[in-house]
Amino acid sequence: MKEDNKLVQPFVEGAGAVAIVVLVGLLSIYLTPLVLVLYPVGAVVYGIKNGVNPTAVVITIASLIIGLGTGDFINGIILLIMFGPLTIALSYGMKKRRRPLQVLVTGSLVFFTSTLMVFYLADSLTGLSIISQLENTFRETLFIQIDMLKGMGLSNYEIDTARRMLEDGYRYIILILPSILMFMSLLVSYANYIITVWLLRKLSIGIIQMPWLHRFTVPNNFALGVLVMFLGVFVGRGLDGTYFDTIFLNLLVLIGVVFVLQGLAVMSFFLIKWKMNAFTRGLVVFLAIAFSPVLTAVSLVGGLDTVFDFRKLRRKPR
Repeated sequence: MKEDNKLVQPFVEGAGAVAIVVLVGLLSIYLTPLVLVLYPVGAVVYGIKNGVNPTAVVITIASLIIGLGTGDFINGIILLIMFGPLTIALSYGMKKRRRPLQVLVTGSLVFFTSTLMVFYLADSLTGLSIISQLENTFRETLFIQIDMLKGMGLSNYEIDTARRMLEDGYRYIILILPSILMFMSLLVSYANYIITVWLLRKLSIGIIQMPWLHRFTVPNNFALGVLVMFLGVFVGRGLDGTYFDTIFLNLLVLIGVVFVLQGLAVMSFFLIKWKMNAFTRGLVVFLAIAFSPVLTAVSLVGGLDTVFDFRKLRRKPR
């Protein structure tokens, strides 16, 4: 009987994992899209217990069920393309007990690539350009905001100034869309890792937790990597400068985000060292994020920390 239970248990757990994934998918479609962030969790937990190949089967079956159940098979295909590779990447990395940051970076890159694939397929198969749709949305929003400003009795000069500022802001968002997608990919991978670890610990399965903010630090060779990327961008400009401005801007944004995280980590580290309680630390970090002048100073501290390692956390080369 025990042998029979061992054979049956993976199928029962697999059915439960499929049900959880389908439930999350349906909730994201009919209730709120925010739930979609946790779409892979059930399959990832199942994969860590039973293997990567069964994980692929679970996420595939669940996505197809959603496609059939909603009457739009494309929904299931999109979910599978976006989250299937991420599910496999997280399951494999966590099952092999890779370092949390390694799993996080891999998952982020995989999800970013999958998202670009969905954009490409949508453009190729249906002629629906995500960028064009976004531009149209911003244009309609701009018209609505201008009408509101006119209703407030502002002068033509003030309205024209506000219109230029809004147009520049929307144009900037379009330009840094790759960076926004990369940051969203990081958040999706992080959320799935944290929730998966929590669920696995409830099942008495030990997985290394993601380091707290004050322990975050870039690799030793980060500064060298940044230098190489900038050199590559400038060399590429000499060969073909068509997309130089966009690539350069997105590179600056990504490095800026890393410096901000590093700066917040340094701040949190010293707040803990000075024995401030959790509430005060959280409040200080929140205020630093909320006020842009302070955030600029934080990013500067983060940039300096990548060079001088104020916390002495990075390993010294032997």
